[in-house]
Amino acid sequence: MKWFKQLLASAVLLPALLLPAQAEVQVLKWDDLRPQSERDAVLAPLNPHMGDPFADESAPADWVQPIGQVVPELDGKTVRLPGFIVPLEGDETKVTEFLLVPYFGACVHVPPPPTNQLIYVNYPEGIPLDIIWDAVWVTGKISTVDFNVEDFTAGYSMEATLANPYDEG
Repeated sequence: MKWFKQLLASAVLLPALLLPAQAEVQVLKWDDLRPQSERDAVLAPLNPHMGDPFADESAPADWVQPIGQVVPELDGKTVRLPGFIVPLEGDETKVTEFLLVPYFGACVHVPPPPTNQLIYVNYPEGIPLDIIWDAVWVTGKISTVDFNVEDFTAGYSMEATLANPYDEG
């Protein structure tokens, strides 16, 4: 009977012990990566593809990436964020380092999004190549340390622990 009480107690306590760890993951939207002062300002659309469809496509060669301030309170938090992948490193089966961006095609065409709308992600487990062209959820510890990649800067870095195909949930 004593072992039954211990088993019952552990069955009740174990989920309670696991719950706080799961509750620590903060689900973010891309706007959450911008300070409130930037959110309140009137800015051009974050997705340049949504601009004037008749605009001259020959962008000047001297474009400059917009600098966006990071949100210091996010530093060290475990977060979950949906986005798209711009591959940086990997092999023939997976991508292990990438930029997480808010819309498909960001960074492929100039100008890139503001610095606070790019996240450099290190994910040693890797994302299979067959899902990198679709939206994904990425979970991990975010840092406000920027990362320079070629001609642009990511305002955040992340050590990912999970990446999976996007779903509405």
